[in-house]
Amino acid sequence: MKRPTDHQLRERLMQPGPKRQGQPVEAVSPPDQEMAVWVTLDILKPYEHNPRQVKNPKFEDIKASIRAAGLKHKPPVTQRPGEKHYTICDGGNTRLQILQELFEETGESRFHAFYALYRPWQSEVKMLTGHLSENDNRGQLLWIERAKGVMDAKAMYEEDSGESLSQRELVKRLAEDGYQIAQSNISKMLYTVEHLLPTLPNTLYSGMGRPQVEKLISYREACSLLWERCTEEVAPGGFAEAWHQTMAWFDDEGQTEMNWGIVLDRLCGMLADHTGVHFNVCELTLDNIVTYRKRRWDLEEHQAFEALDAELQQMRDPDAQPPSLYPPLPDTTAESASGGAPPQKASTPTAEPPAEQLPSPRTLSGRNVRSDEGRIESEELLQLRRQVEALEREKEQLSETQSPVIPEFEEPAPVPGSAPMAASLEEDHDWPEGASRTEAEQAARVEGLTQSNWEESPGKRGYRHHLASELGVPSFDFEQLAPLAAPVLSGETTPPIADIWFIEGVEDEPRSLRIRIRELVQVIARWGGFGGSDVVIADDDGIGFDLDPLPNAADRRALFAWQALASLRGELNPEYPSDATLWGALLGTHREEGDESAWDDAVLLRFFRLVRLIRRLREHMPTQQEAQS
Repeated sequence: MKRPTDHQLRERLMQPGPKRQGQPVEAVSPPDQEMAVWVTLDILKPYEHNPRQVKNPKFEDIKASIRAAGLKHKPPVTQRPGEKHYTICDGGNTRLQILQELFEETGESRFHAFYALYRPWQSEVKMLTGHLSENDNRGQLLWIERAKGVMDAKAMYEEDSGESLSQRELVKRLAEDGYQIAQSNISKMLYTVEHLLPTLPNTLYSGMGRPQVEKLISYREACSLLWERCTEEVAPGGFAEAWHQTMAWFDDEGQTEMNWGIVLDRLCGMLADHTGVHFNVCELTLDNIVTYRKRRWDLEEHQAFEALDAELQQMRDPDAQPPSLYPPLPDTTAESASGGAPPQKASTPTAEPPAEQLPSPRTLSGRNVRSDEGRIESEELLQLRRQVEALEREKEQLSETQSPVIPEFEEPAPVPGSAPMAASLEEDHDWPEGASRTEAEQAARVEGLTQSNWEESPGKRGYRHHLASELGVPSFDFEQLAPLAAPVLSGETTPPIADIWFIEGVEDEPRSLRIRIRELVQVIARWGGFGGSDVVIADDDGIGFDLDPLPNAADRRALFAWQALASLRGELNPEYPSDATLWGALLGTHREEGDESAWDDAVLLRFFRLVRLIRRLREHMPTQQEAQS
């Protein structure tokens, strides 16, 4: 074949090439499998629906690490169909923000361009659940952030399917997409976003956790039930606005725990203002609802609304039931039941005529007479006035003849018309020598045993003694037993210990003992720093409580308190301190330099009381098991 000349070759090279048959491609389709891709900050953007709304608490630590050693953990990215940019998936938004800040500060190229792990695009809800799972596994998401993420995922599922999802179906769909969550948490999360977030956004985003949210939900539900009970006094749809106006005052940035005493007072005040029900009745009803629902009791069966219904009946029909006194007056119980006249008490040997028995409120006749000042007063009211004057004269005579030394446990003379506030002690008790003291000695002993005050209203004290008298069991007060026993009065959330050993008959049964045991366990748990958490678990079959392991960041005091409580169950944790010095440190008989692990007196005496109650419960348990079998 003849070789072409240079001129011929030049002409052939200058001829146009073949025409393109297909359309031009502006961008290459994304890969269909995981692979490493080279990305820059210009083509990478964060995920728009990232559940994390609050800055990562470890942001500065991560930034310092990346500045010193570079990006070790490559962020996963994906690419939506039709988009040119890559988007962070399954966590990594914090790292992207740090890289952007470091590049602006230093201008180094290692922060601008890097390899990332590409994952093929699946769906929007897969992106969201991936971020939820990644952040939740690291334990860095707030409760409200998780709740918002779950709510957004539910909306995406419903948009894709075109129908609403039940909570059970939502849990199933989330699990299929790699995010495991309990159904009980789902309902609380949805409730938080719907009812609590509009009222308390700052508090929730400051880090309020699940225990506080659960307590807030229980109080809101209790207020709603009370509101619905007062159908004739309030508008059915007005509760949400009243709740919002009341609780919005408690929204504070940086707050993670509510002051529940003040919150409960405000809620009871709100209910009293709108319904007209007395404040104390609202407080009692709310406490009943919250307590009974926590124990899974039926509210109607256990008469949670008994006081409220009586108050509403009195408000709606004042003439239906005349008012009565509580505690009942002496010797008027039979009269109130039969409707007859009260029996007369034996007259007190005094110079003045004996005071007459107070008339029962149900026997007021309404006969009116005119007083000297022109006011119209009933004959019974005048009778009461005369009786009060007689009682005052009798009191003066008793004070004149009274000896300066008064036995502590001597039964006082009955005062007509007054209700007994405490059960009298038996006269045949063999009290130790020195039990009878002067008033100054008694006051000094009570003051020496009082570390801080614990308030018990006269109504609660009277009801406690009245219940004990109805059951035929003795009931004592701290002031009575202080000169004799080894009690402790401390401003704890538990009642004062009137006697470490003595157990009142009202509480000497398994259920009450378990309740008191859990109260004392929480005292020791609060001393250890884990009170009110999920570590202490209620146990209705054993000795009243169980324990979960402590968090990894627990300090030495928490470990000591946990082991002390676990020892009562016989279940020590071998990873915690368990040698003989544990008890020396707790009881204060052994203390190392700078070690503050010893119980104070209030906690120590409550631990002794806890031991006594558990021992007594153990005595009841065989009988209880036989009755159940």
